[in-house]
Amino acid sequence: MTDHTTPRRKTGGAFVVPGGVCYDVRMRNTPAPVRQAGNSDATRLAELGALTFRETFAANNSPEDLAAHLVTAFGPDIQASELADPAIRYGIAEVDGEPAGYAQLVFGHTSHGVTGDRPVEIRRIYARRAFHGQGVGAALMTWCLEKARMAGADTVWLGVWERNASAIAFYERWGFHVVGEHEFLLGMDRQRDLVLQRTSDRREDAI
Repeated sequence: MTDHTTPRRKTGGAFVVPGGVCYDVRMRNTPAPVRQAGNSDATRLAELGALTFRETFAANNSPEDLAAHLVTAFGPDIQASELADPAIRYGIAEVDGEPAGYAQLVFGHTSHGVTGDRPVEIRRIYARRAFHGQGVGAALMTWCLEKARMAGADTVWLGVWERNASAIAFYERWGFHVVGEHEFLLGMDRQRDLVLQRTSDRREDAI
């Protein structure tokens, strides 16, 4: 699962994180433009994060494990703290002004098998079920990769649950490949995530 509770370590390389709305990347020619989230989006992100996580994983996990994860991962105060972190960037995709999905980037972190001196992690990337098939995932991935390029990243990586076949296929279409694995703790359930990476400068990206 692409999320913030997976084990990870800091890289020793120097990394410059783009800050401020002047670095916002808006795909205005897509049906789901993406804007960089600001401090006022904490509640919106908390609600969107909990909703999309529940939609994605409730059918394959116990209610107890899911509830335990949601209470520790999502809440206005939690997302406000993340938004204040200079190493974290959030993007929100909108369709007709309504939040349709979001992504979270973390700069300067790595994991087992990841190569590169200046990695960026896509820690979360989710679309609301009501907007599946409307290009939201592609818009968010485009935003993530462009932000990574603008920051001078050489590697983009993420973790994905080994049982999430549709997500793995989506990432492979964008040039990601498996380089390792790590543990993801969902409540009391220890799960196996695959670690995927790609370079940040590919230009033949799928849309």
